[in-house]
Amino acid sequence: MDLHGKTAVITGNPYGIGRASADLFTAAGARVICLDDSSDGWPPRGADGLTPPDFLVDVTNEDDVRRVAAECARAVEGVDILFNLAGRVVEQSFEATTGQTWATMIGRNLTAAFVCAQGFLSLMKRRPGGCIINHGSIDGVLGNPSIAAYSAAKGALVSLTHVMAHDLGRYGLRVNCISTGGIRDGIVRAKDAALVALTPSRRTGTPEDVARVALFLAGDSAGYVNGANIVVDGGRSTITQGCYGDHGQGSQV
Repeated sequence: MDLHGKTAVITGNPYGIGRASADLFTAAGARVICLDDSSDGWPPRGADGLTPPDFLVDVTNEDDVRRVAAECARAVEGVDILFNLAGRVVEQSFEATTGQTWATMIGRNLTAAFVCAQGFLSLMKRRPGGCIINHGSIDGVLGNPSIAAYSAAKGALVSLTHVMAHDLGRYGLRVNCISTGGIRDGIVRAKDAALVALTPSRRTGTPEDVARVALFLAGDSAGYVNGANIVVDGGRSTITQGCYGDHGQGSQV
């Protein structure tokens, strides 16, 4: 995939998909700008020795995001790719979900994508042919009783993706979603054996598995892919969980 001459903005997730995507996009020739609300967990990226994130920003705050977008506008002609990765998981059932957890999950996993897309839209309008990629979850497609608020936020993100694809197509922009499941990172390593038992591909996924799909969506090869929700979970969500018997209780994170 050739991304030379393109600028990509990636939000959040330093230890997994964000880092892998930054590396792949950079290797493909893109200029990558990383946003996060903390510098914790961000190792040096590439031979230039830069340490992401390039900007510390609360991705749920409109003023913060607009400030960063304005700073980016002074450094680049436009933005071609926005990968909305910022997210957070709190495990609580529906009954146990507090108002604070609900607000945090909706804010981090849904509002952040809305705010960042709006904040960078003027820069993306300058570069027709660009794309926005939202990071969803199979929990948002199927639901997960152990993470009710997270599931609700990710489910809404898929619907938002469809609306954005419709509304932003007039500017030559595409909007797609990647819904992941069982990706091996700091959240799911303790559950690897259970996840493999539920996964037809017989392994957990890697951040690179997701980053390669994002790279495809970011490139010209996906020029007619718009409004799609691409599931990257090794086939785990293809079969009703009840078919697994005792294994059907595994988490869908």
